[in-house]
Amino acid sequence: MNKTTFGILAILFNGYGVPNFIQGDAKTGILKIVLNFVTCGIIGIINGIMGIILGIKVLQMTEEEYNAAYGSIDAGVPKMKAKEEAAE
Repeated sequence: MNKTTFGILAILFNGYGVPNFIQGDAKTGILKIVLNFVTCGIIGIINGIMGIILGIKVLQMTEEEYNAAYGSIDAGVPKMKAKEEAAE
């Protein structure tokens, strides 16, 4: 996933844990969702503000800095099979 998509998703949906699911950290994403419901949205607001900060930080990074900081961010995204593998 490229840094622009990740940055925008972090800004819009960090309160729901979406960036954590994308990074492959499902435990933290589920924890954010549960805490959001338990605290009647207070933690969601705090995570939303943190998401805005994270998103802006990611959008200002160069591609090299982004790859060094987050590496292969496709950990939680299912891989598409290559055409050669599908033909076999």
